[in-house]
Formats: sequence, C-alpha cells, structure tokens
Amino acid sequence: MMKALVLHAPKKLHLEEVEDPSIANNEVLIKVRRVGICGTDKAFYKGSYKPGKLPLIPGHELVGKIVDVGKNVDPSLIGTEVTSEINFHCGKCSFCSEGLKTHCPYRETLGITRDGGMAEFVVSRFDLIHSVEGLSNVQSAFVEPLASIVEMLELAPVKTFHNVAVIGVGTIGLLALRTISAVARPIKLVAVVRKDSPKQVFVKNSNVDEIVSEDEVIEYVRKHTREGQGFDYVVEATGTPEGLKLAVEIVKPRGLISVKSTHGMTIDFDVTKFVVKEAKLVGSRCGPFERAIEILRKGLVKVDDLVTSEYPLDKGVEAFEKSFQRDQVKVHILV
Repeated sequence: MMKALVLHAPKKLHLEEVEDPSIANNEVLIKVRRVGICGTDKAFYKGSYKPGKLPLIPGHELVGKIVDVGKNVDPSLIGTEVTSEINFHCGKCSFCSEGLKTHCPYRETLGITRDGGMAEFVVSRFDLIHSVEGLSNVQSAFVEPLASIVEMLELAPVKTFHNVAVIGVGTIGLLALRTISAVARPIKLVAVVRKDSPKQVFVKNSNVDEIVSEDEVIEYVRKHTREGQGFDYVVEATGTPEGLKLAVEIVKPRGLISVKSTHGMTIDFDVTKFVVKEAKLVGSRCGPFERAIEILRKGLVKVDDLVTSEYPLDKGVEAFEKSFQRDQVKVHILV
C-alpha cells in the first residue's frame, strides 16, 4: 500500500492508503520526490474544470527516481532521476503517425485521465520518461510547464521586432516572461499585472522592460505602442475569463494572442472587435521536454525563486488551499 492524495469531487481531496501501482512490460515505476500544483490541478479542486476520471490522483509536474521496470525495459534505468511526459499516446492512429502525439484521440493523460504524481509512486511508459541529470529537483519539476512555453513559441514565434505583452504573472505568465526574454529577445517586453499584485517582485526578476497595471494598460497602449494601436504579440496567462477580453483590447490589428489559460470556464469576449482587427488567436499546451530541459541546464530560465511554498504529502490539502493565495506562485508537494 502507498499514500496518495485522491480527489473524489470538488474540494473533496483526501490523503489515503491505496494499492501500489503495478507496471506493464513497457513501463517504469517512479518513486516521486516532488510534484507541483498547476492551474489545471487547482481547477479540478475548485470544480471549474472536470477531470477525465474520478476518483483521481492528480499531479503531472513531477520528478522522481525509477525504482522498478517492466520486462521490456532496460534494468540499468533503475536509479535514474527522471520526469515524465503526461500524454500516453497510442502510437498507431493518424495523429500519432503525423507526429501529433499530444492530440492522439486515444491518449491517456497523467494526473487528468489516469492517476498522477501526488503519491509515493507513479507509473509511466519508458518512452515518455526523460533523464533530468544535472538538474535540481526543483528545476526538474518545472520541465513540464516550461515545455508548454516552448510549445507556445514554436507554434507562434515571437520576433525580435515584436512589442510583447504578457497578461498575468502566475507560474505560466512568469515562465513566459523569462523564456521570451531569454530566447526570443523582442524589442520590448511588458508585464501586465494587477495593481496590487504581490507577485510583482517576481516580475522584477524576469528581465522585463516595463510593468504596467491592468487598469492602466489601455492608456499605455495609446501612448507607447505604434500609432497607439496595440501590441504585436499578447500572451494571455491570467487563468481568468477576463484575461482574453483584455488581450483582445490591447492586441494590434493583425496581431497575435497566445492563450495559455486552462481554467475550464467559458468566456464571452468582443468577437466583432477581434474580427475587425483581423487578429490571430493561438492556443498551446504540452510541449517538447528535451528543449525545456536544455533551457534549464543552460541556466537560461531561472525557476528556483518561483517555488513559494512546500508541503509534505500528508499536508496536501493545505498545499492546495495555500496555492489559491495571491502571494503564491508555485506550491510544491514533497513526497
């Protein structure tokens, strides 16, 4: 038996003794060391987004050590520190054959449709694991969210001549700011924050050009963007329905909005304004782990300061409650 956090319904999260997971021939057993609480986990807990199954062991931003392997897996992997991709694709369908594995219609998703990492042990497929040698446990637990930023920049690249705004300074917003600054180097990078946001200290450590409050950004656009028409590229990372409305307001004609919120709620926004502007709207989610690991190994993006609280597994419910406080960026659960 192992200890795990099990979600039965919104706000019904309990530490329980559950059966140890078994592994198939092509799978590995990972002893979890650390796992992050992400926006999707919080949406499941709050009830705004329904997971693929209940009860569910949530958690997909994880790092751990391989302690057992299936018959078809090289036993020398035992003892390796790894993180795991979250989409268990079938490998046979037309999407998989086109390289769109994260869109496989038959996939299972770690911590969403299959049990995840908020437990003493988790199972993954050997083809989905990545060695995190050379990274700290904290860095390793950021590989998955950082990979989603890499995916964003691959689907919708930021150009050096772009004037960029990032709305929202939670984990994804801050990772977007830091990655865009380090990798894309646009002509201007602006963080759009709530006026009283306690997270501004993290923004100041993110190499931005300016910090503008949500209340003042419309006026900022008029005075400081070309012809007062808006930003070339806007990242919406607030995790709120209001974020997209603001993004439509501040993007320039034929500009691009990259949406990173997965809060599970429907949104009403000014479609007419969006159409008149001939703007582009691009969504993105899971991305390339190897590129994210490379960025972390090179020290291009710093993440250690983004962990604002740590809790042991048996205090997991407290960890979730803490994660909703405004001064928190990333809460990690230590196993």
